[in-house]
Amino acid sequence: MKTTSKLSYALTLLFMGVQLAGAQDYHEYMDAVERQNAAYLAERFQIDIAQANTAAASVFNDPVLSIGYGNNQDWSLQMGQSVETGISYSFSLGNVRRARINVARSEEEITRAAIDDWLRNLKADATIAWINAQEAGALAEVKRSSYESMRKVADSDSTRAALGDGSRIDAKQSRIESRALYADYLAAEADYENALQELSLYAGGLQIREVSKDDILLPIPSSSPDELVELALDNRADLRTAELSRTLSKRNQALVNASRAPEIELNAGYSYNTEVRNEIAPAPKFHGLSVGVAFPLKFSRYNKGERQAAEMAVQQAETAYEAAQQQIISEVKQAWVSWQSARKVAQECSASMLEDAGFILESRRTAYLQGDSSLLDYLMAVRVYNDTAEQCLAARSGLATATAELLRAIGL
Repeated sequence: MKTTSKLSYALTLLFMGVQLAGAQDYHEYMDAVERQNAAYLAERFQIDIAQANTAAASVFNDPVLSIGYGNNQDWSLQMGQSVETGISYSFSLGNVRRARINVARSEEEITRAAIDDWLRNLKADATIAWINAQEAGALAEVKRSSYESMRKVADSDSTRAALGDGSRIDAKQSRIESRALYADYLAAEADYENALQELSLYAGGLQIREVSKDDILLPIPSSSPDELVELALDNRADLRTAELSRTLSKRNQALVNASRAPEIELNAGYSYNTEVRNEIAPAPKFHGLSVGVAFPLKFSRYNKGERQAAEMAVQQAETAYEAAQQQIISEVKQAWVSWQSARKVAQECSASMLEDAGFILESRRTAYLQGDSSLLDYLMAVRVYNDTAEQCLAARSGLATATAELLRAIGL
């Protein structure tokens, strides 16, 4: 009775949400996920890169400085030498720089929204991993208790068989069942250890040896599915990304139009010419100044391919935004249905069911050891207890997982 009572008590604590001493706290774990997850930290560098690109987009065109030297056969014909310097600067009448800055800022905003959405999914995945670890730990405890109970029965059967007070067949069968349950326990323990390793990966290497049994999720808002859809449309970062992509496509279109505007080049120059000593055409030394302006001949404007591509990109972004809205509406409604179903399943399982199954198991065990019941009846009680515990644990974790998925769909 002692082993089963301990297990029933532990599982009761699990369903009541009581935290056991020495276990890793969920909130501390989630803090570590946000601060130490290596993949998330790597993604955050995208924000710094986008900020640098925004700063790079604000640069002005560089002026061009030119220096030239001329020699009109001064050593043979004595026609003199010349030195020329000039500076030129080009600028667009379409204000390309401003359009380029707007595009970079939109890309930076999209990057930030994408990182927010990345974090939303990371938190949901980390939470589900925590739920799976809780289930794996509780299931390993069930397997361990079942094995220890069966091992004691097998030891008792072996002793009675050796003394001639029991069936050798029952002793062999109980020993086989004990070994089978031990193998199940080892597999469950390995699953729990692997689940803890997955949590450590999410938490950036945080060493986790045990997870707490406390309730981890906030309650679902008491709203209708339509109200949850509206909440999701307001909160979802991926929809904000799609909306910002519409703005980006329009700004890219503005950049294309600005790039098609004429780009004027202003230039100014200074020259110094030495004395021409040629006897036929002598000339004094002199200084020269020049200013000028250059206009490109924009024959490229007749090619409308780039402009048409930008227009199509705007339409594509509009359609993608509508698709994102429809996707979110579908995800919220599906998550709501799954949550409702998981809630109904969880209501069918409770700590009292485990207590009843544990009582039946202990009663069958006592009756078998006293010779009032068969080994088959006891083995059936063991299987019923294990199946009940697994079903209730799966129902509990299923509800928690469905809750996490609904919160993910809402964007909370």
